[in-house]
Amino acid sequence: MDQKTRAELREAKEQEKKERKKRSKARDKVEKEYQKKVEKEQKSLKSRKTKNEKYRNIDKLLTKAIIFVSILLVIVLVIVFLI
Repeated sequence: MDQKTRAELREAKEQEKKERKKRSKARDKVEKEYQKKVEKEQKSLKSRKTKNEKYRNIDKLLTKAIIFVSILLVIVLVIVFLI
């Protein structure tokens, strides 16, 4: 049987921990590079059409809000001046 002393076991664990840390750093580095690459590609994939569609939706919402507030203002003015 191959028996190791406590010091050897501790040393093996520390070595394994260092290797895991090194692999983790390498993986994180690769993931960051990939993320940057994906972000750059997505920026170039965004078209004017999607941006314009987003602004049109916001424009419609704001127009409806303005109309709603205007109607409420007219109702309040009618109530104030007729009573």
